Amino acid sequence: KVIEHKMVSDESTTNMDLHTERLPRKITAAYLCDIYGNRIEGPSAHFAIELYVSPTEGSPFANTTKAGIFHWSTPYELNISYDGDMILAIHPSYTQMTTAADMFAKNTYTTSDGTVYDYASYSPENDSKTLFVWLHGLGEGHHKNSDVYLPLLGHKGTCLASDKFQNMIGGAHILVPQCQTYWMDGDGQQSNFVNRLIEADTHSYYTESLYEFIMYYAKKIGAEKIAIGGCSNGGYMSVLLAMNYPDKFCAAIPICEAVPDASISDEQIKQLAKVPLYFIYSADDPVVIPEVHEIPTIRRLQAAECKDLHVFEAKEVIDTSGLYKDALGNPHKYNGHLSWIYFDNNETDDGTGLSAWEWLGQILTK
Repeated sequence: KVIEHKMVSDESTTNMDLHTERLPRKITAAYLCDIYGNRIEGPSAHFAIELYVSPTEGSPFANTTKAGIFHWSTPYELNISYDGDMILAIHPSYTQMTTAADMFAKNTYTTSDGTVYDYASYSPENDSKTLFVWLHGLGEGHHKNSDVYLPLLGHKGTCLASDKFQNMIGGAHILVPQCQTYWMDGDGQQSNFVNRLIEADTHSYYTESLYEFIMYYAKKIGAEKIAIGGCSNGGYMSVLLAMNYPDKFCAAIPICEAVPDASISDEQIKQLAKVPLYFIYSADDPVVIPEVHEIPTIRRLQAAECKDLHVFEAKEVIDTSGLYKDALGNPHKYNGHLSWIYFDNNETDDGTGLSAWEWLGQILTK
């Protein structure tokens, strides 16, 4: 038996306050293995247990809207027991953790105004003159119990270092900065976070310092082309960087971007139209309403004759892996805000069969 001891959110409270619970986990396999966890036949001093995971269970992350971000659950324990003739004495706290983000290096950079950016980075085996910057969402900003792997693990951001993505874009350096608060923060003090909602416009406290950091890193690795992308809060910052520095970025992929169209001036639209853009969103997004954000902005960009503009609009966000289903056997349906799932799995289509990955590769490799 495996009992998980972790922090969970209390949805009955205003701020979804955290408390700890002990939850039974479903075991999908248990077997003897070598020291690396590989299944073997015959006796061994090691064994492995595989646990079922789903969109709603098995995560080591905790979230509360009071902080507004995810962080590693403290505690996170697995209490393992065995009803048989073998005696187990397994400490419930883990001593080592391996994730798909381990191929990314961790570092810190301080900008000229004193803003500190923890960041994760990946460099391809072969030398590259291109850089893709990923900007995370609200839930993956800095917290005392977080680290720079959360912007990669909070969604499937590790796909950016996958062979499939790297081959499709011709091999590129990946930079993933972590914001100290959230990208939509207007003053660095989170004063526009009111009643669990962010009152945003086209000004972010981080725009100038983030641009400085990106330019520093690009120079450090010798990048000649820089593309940016991000989801939600990160989609917001992707738009801000593109409209403020249109000559510096060769492409931008705003996903469920959160810039209210009413706050964008006509001059800002003209600047944004200079950048090749691939918008991604779901029509049923309940958090960043498309009719208030992407849809009118895209229309204005079309009117401004944005020459390289692509859009993927999903009707809804569903599991396409076949792993997760509802009680009726239909694919699990996610919150419509999670349209980045389609980007992470290279399942976007602009109506001509061109995915965001393919489009980005065309730009970075030409």
